[in-house]
Amino acid sequence: MRLLFVSYRLPVYRGDASSNTVFNLVKYFSRSHEVSLVGLAPAPVPAERMQELAQYCHRIEVVACPKWRSAINTARGLISSTPLQMWYFRSEAFAAKVKQVIAEEEIDLAYGYHLRSGQYLADVDSIPRVIALQPAQILHFGRRHKLTHNPVLRALYGMEYRRLVGYEERVAEKFDSCLLISEKDRNAIDPEGRLRNVFLNPHGTDVEYFAPPADTVRDDATLVFCGSMAMDTNVDAVLHFHRDILPLVWAKRLETRFLIVGRDPSRPVLKLTEDPRITVTGYVKDVRAFLWKASVGVDPIRMAAGMQNKVIEGLAAGLPMVISPEANEGIHAPEGRAVLIGRTPEEHATHVLELLNDRSRAAVMAKEGLSFVQNHWSWEHHFECLEGLFDTLVSERTCATA
Repeated sequence: MRLLFVSYRLPVYRGDASSNTVFNLVKYFSRSHEVSLVGLAPAPVPAERMQELAQYCHRIEVVACPKWRSAINTARGLISSTPLQMWYFRSEAFAAKVKQVIAEEEIDLAYGYHLRSGQYLADVDSIPRVIALQPAQILHFGRRHKLTHNPVLRALYGMEYRRLVGYEERVAEKFDSCLLISEKDRNAIDPEGRLRNVFLNPHGTDVEYFAPPADTVRDDATLVFCGSMAMDTNVDAVLHFHRDILPLVWAKRLETRFLIVGRDPSRPVLKLTEDPRITVTGYVKDVRAFLWKASVGVDPIRMAAGMQNKVIEGLAAGLPMVISPEANEGIHAPEGRAVLIGRTPEEHATHVLELLNDRSRAAVMAKEGLSFVQNHWSWEHHFECLEGLFDTLVSERTCATA
């Protein structure tokens, strides 16, 4: 098949969950299919990053969308009822490029990653189209609105939430298939159960890539959070952990260190390094060294929706993980076996201390977590299912037009 992947963010920053997902989609499907990619980029892309991506693509088209233009678009969107995120990533040049590639490459099927990419394929009816509504934005922004204390952001998130009510469902209806991560996302987007084109298809991770070397020696009493710090959801998680959970851990294990690994840390996150027990790395070329170094992985995220890549990557790296209930919604790891879940700051701290103080317990948890990921969360398992869907949609369209 000749496939087109459309992404509102060019997948060149591998530490970012969405970029990582699209990159691995392209990599997997390039094995047996001819893959074209059209992506937006807010800034010039370094040549070495393009080279890594280009080896898997028949054709790549990059459309510039600088942040100043996105800001103007968003301001224009204030007088509409469309979610502002759609305006932020709106580009007439991008829409034209998508249609051009479909025509010139005789594309058999197009895949749009995220709601924000859906606007470029919603009105294309010449070929089968798939939209990945991952994660559910109404769930995502509902939690942002509920948990944010900043009054300006709270008002903004509330407005975006109201605009999203029913919007994702209306977008999904325009596509041949709508990909969702879990039933929770489906219930948030389609509470009345009207959609008939839903295909549950979560993502995975490269289990072998993250597997720790046999001679791995982990630091004592070192916690790690790994995720793009350009995401406000991750910033909230880190600040929440520092404010509400870490003091409870320090009360019992004063020497415990906290590694925050991820690109573009904000000023509040950087300020945490005033405590010498906290390290903020910023961008790192390879996160695995930090995952292999730590004793316990944490994901106390509160504004999450969909699947948390950082959790399955931590488990694949042999880390015992303590996570929030929200972090487990799209993963469904067995509680008490593959992961420990902290529903309150006290419970979260208790679990962390349990794993720090009982190394045999931590080793058992790490083994169970790795086994769970190997059995349920490899890229290949979920992409094979998606490939089957692509085959079916193309065959059905071919038969219908024959």
